[in-house]
Amino acid sequence: MRVKLACACAFGAFLSLGAFSELASAEVALKDKTEILGKWTLESVAPGLEKPKIVENRIWEFRADGVVVTSGYNRHFKRDDTQQFNYSIVDGKIKAEDAGRPGKTLDYAVYEKTGNVMILKGGMEGFYFFKKN
Repeated sequence: MRVKLACACAFGAFLSLGAFSELASAEVALKDKTEILGKWTLESVAPGLEKPKIVENRIWEFRADGVVVTSGYNRHFKRDDTQQFNYSIVDGKIKAEDAGRPGKTLDYAVYEKTGNVMILKGGMEGFYFFKKN
């Protein structure tokens, strides 16, 4: 009986590890900037994939010169604005300057990228849901 229970527990742990490794491999490692260049509409953000989404409707333009320009209504400042940040691709992830915190970055992993849809994971909001313009 104990052997069966131990085997069942070990098998359950093995399946759990497999599920977690599958989640980790869902991220897309970027090779370089060309994979995200252009204008993207940030449609919404959420603290988790299954959490309620907050509507955004801002434009993020990833430029080849290593600058990302964000524009549109900023819900934090409650007005339209335009901001620019330097970014780079490091270890397959987007690293963007964190304005107001010199030397710090906001890091984003590409959680999903298919066709004209991209989901970033990280930053300050959790998940960022984009459509390519």
